[in-house]
Amino acid sequence: MDVHNEPAADEAVETFPAPPRFRPSRVWGRRLAEDRAELARFWPVVQNMVVQDLRVRYQRSFMGFLWTLVNPLLMMFTLSMVFSQIMPMRMGDGGSYTLYLLAGMVPWGFMAGSITEASTCIIQNEVLIRKIYVPKLVFPLVRVLINLATSMFSLAALFLVLVPLGARPSPAMLFLPVGVALTFVFTLGLSLIVATANTFFRDCGHLVGVFIQAWYFATPIIYPLSQFPEDLRWRFWLNPAFYFVEMFHDVLNAGRLPRLDVVLIAAVLAAVSLGVGYATFKANEDKMVFRL
Repeated sequence: MDVHNEPAADEAVETFPAPPRFRPSRVWGRRLAEDRAELARFWPVVQNMVVQDLRVRYQRSFMGFLWTLVNPLLMMFTLSMVFSQIMPMRMGDGGSYTLYLLAGMVPWGFMAGSITEASTCIIQNEVLIRKIYVPKLVFPLVRVLINLATSMFSLAALFLVLVPLGARPSPAMLFLPVGVALTFVFTLGLSLIVATANTFFRDCGHLVGVFIQAWYFATPIIYPLSQFPEDLRWRFWLNPAFYFVEMFHDVLNAGRLPRLDVVLIAAVLAAVSLGVGYATFKANEDKMVFRL
């Protein structure tokens, strides 16, 4: 006689959880479409986080959002006084060094601020990530958008002093939205990379600050290329930030359109940066929660 041991109805049966009904697509094209749809659905969340951060940043100050205009102007004019009076820099084309400095500080401030803040954005939002579902792409995107808003105020402040510094409006300024868009894409890609790296290796957060400082001095922002001999200037072409800063120098300082090769290289760098950053972030997205 066979005996069958069947579990009682009220006895707990140990089983594995059912597989998720939705599995992420392994096809990058479809994954891109899914992320676009998801970001569109969470776009009000992104807007609220950006506005809330900017509002909290200046809510108890007397001048409020005016500090977004005053801060960059104070920093820019401090540097211009140091490098035009104490340590004078010679401009090869005879232009205004102050305007050259201000034009370079706008894109650099955006890139440096975004990358630095994005490196810790996943770790700082650990509580929110564990409580509710929010696409992790939102957090580096929010940091980049916040710095983009701040840089737009800095750009507005720069326009206020263009005429006093001797610059004149030119048709080349219509290129500025293209330069801003390329810089945004490039910066977002790097932000995704550092956000991923620092989540898994916390030392990266400290290294980012050192790297940004070294990168700043390796980029022609506080000094013009005319300070270097012709046979040494090719070294700056190895610096990815050079092309984005140079576009702003050409438009705002020289009043001319950037060279086509500079724009094309900037576009390629932006596309590669975003592609590598997105692939790196998505490949490690599901593992991040275990490293928080």
